[in-house]
Amino acid sequence: MGLKAPAKAAAKITQGILRLMGRGATTLPGRVAISLCPDIIRKCAQGKKIITITGTNGKTTTTHMITSMLRSLGYEVITNVSGANLPSGIATTFLCEKPARGVTPDKIVYVLETDEAAFARIAKDLQPKICLVTNLFRDQLDRYGELTHTRDLIAKGIDETSARMVLNADDSLVASMGKTREGRATYFGLSLNTMLENNRLHPDNTILAASSDATFCPDCGVRYNYNATSFGHLGDFECPSCGFRTPDKRYELSYDASGNPSDEGFEFDMTDTGTGTTCSMTLKIAGSHNLYNTCAAVAAVTEFLKSENEGDEDKLFEQACRSQGSVEAAFGRMEKIAVGDKYICILLVKNPVGLDRSLSFVAQSSDADSLMLVLNSNAADGRDVSWIWDVDFESKAKDLPGNIYVSGQRYGDMMLRVAYSGRNIDGYGSLEYATTLLKCALSDCPAGKCIYILPNYTAMLDLRGRLVKELKLKDFWKD
Repeated sequence: MGLKAPAKAAAKITQGILRLMGRGATTLPGRVAISLCPDIIRKCAQGKKIITITGTNGKTTTTHMITSMLRSLGYEVITNVSGANLPSGIATTFLCEKPARGVTPDKIVYVLETDEAAFARIAKDLQPKICLVTNLFRDQLDRYGELTHTRDLIAKGIDETSARMVLNADDSLVASMGKTREGRATYFGLSLNTMLENNRLHPDNTILAASSDATFCPDCGVRYNYNATSFGHLGDFECPSCGFRTPDKRYELSYDASGNPSDEGFEFDMTDTGTGTTCSMTLKIAGSHNLYNTCAAVAAVTEFLKSENEGDEDKLFEQACRSQGSVEAAFGRMEKIAVGDKYICILLVKNPVGLDRSLSFVAQSSDADSLMLVLNSNAADGRDVSWIWDVDFESKAKDLPGNIYVSGQRYGDMMLRVAYSGRNIDGYGSLEYATTLLKCALSDCPAGKCIYILPNYTAMLDLRGRLVKELKLKDFWKD
C-alpha cells in the first residue's frame, strides 16, 4: 500500500491548520492519517527504537521522566508530550514530531505513553524494545471493565511483541503477567523493610481500600495474605493456595519512612539487587506515588541502556540514576506554576486511588493555601462519577487547606461529596467559572503559598487552556 506519503502529508496539513487556530493538534492529524492508511502506525514504527509505558496511574509522569532521563544521556527522544495515548495520538506523534536535523538514527528513541486498552491493538505494530507497566487500579469501569480484563488486554499486546517487560512487583495484577513470561520480565518496587517501617510508623494512616479483584489470586481465587502494604492493593503479597508471591525485585527503592515525600528534596535510595549497587537520590517530583514512578523510570532506562550496550551493568544503572536529576514535572501532573509571588499546582486525578493520593499529598503540603476540585464527565473521563464516593475524604478533611473551591461539569456531585466529609465550600460554579474562582483564590492567597488544583482529564485540558490565555502561560506544544 503506497498510502504512507499522502497520509503523512494530510496529517501535517491538519496539524498546521490546527496550530494556526491555537490548538494543540495532538490527535486529529493521526486520525486523518489512519483513515487514509489504516496500517500507518506499523509503517512508521518499523526499525525504530520504542519504549511503551502503560497502566492506570503514572503513565504520563513516568513517560516524561524517561524522556528527560534519556535526553540527558544524549538521546534524541520523540514522545506524545500531552499524553494523547490512543492510536490517533500515537500516529500523530510519529507523523508530526521529527528529530533534530543531523541526529543519527541510532540515537533516536520513541517513548510512547499508551492507553491500556489501545495497547492490545497496536503493540504488534509498535514492536517496542521495552514495555513498562506501572500499575492497575479501577478506572473508568464503563470503558475498561474489571481489572483482570485490563490486565489480559495488556498481556495480549505483550505477547504480540518480543519486548523486555518492566513490571511493578508490588502490584499483584501487574506481577502476575510475568508468571508465564519469566525470561522477559524484570521487576521494580519498594523494599519490604520500607513498607514494614511505614506501616509501623503510620498505623492510623487510612489507606484507600484495595479493589476486590486485585486482592485475590487470579489463578486460585484465594485472597492474598499481605506482609506489608504501600497503598491500595500494592504491597508484599502471597497466595496461601498456589504460593504466588511478590516477585524478587531487580530494582528496589527504600527510604526513611519517618520523612515526608511531600517535602522538597526528599531523599531515597535505589538498589540494583542484581549487582548490589545502591545510588542515593532526591525525589524530583514530590509525592509518595512518585517514588513508584521514579523507580519505574530508572528500571526502564537501565533496561534500555542494557539493550543498547554490552558492558558493566553497574555503570549503566548508575547512569540511569544520575539522569533522574534532570526530571521536572510533566504537563498537568504536579505542574507548579508561578503567578507573581504565588503558585498554582495542577495534579491530574482520574480515579479513586489517584484522588486519594493527591488529597493526602495536599493535606501534608506545608505551602497549601487552598484547594480547587474540578470534575467533568465527558467520554474521555468516564460518564460515571460515582467513583468519588470511593475516596476517603473524611480522614483527610481536617488537614486539607482552609479554603475549598469546586468547579466543573459535575460540580454539584463534588460539592455533595465534600459536604459529607464535614468541610464547607468557599466557592463553586460550572467550568466557565473556574478561572473566576481561581482568581478569587489567588487574591486571598499569601505570598509564597500555593493553590492546589485537582482536575480530572478533560477538566485539566480545559482549565489549562484557559490559564494559557488568561495568565499568559506557555502552551505544552510550544518550544
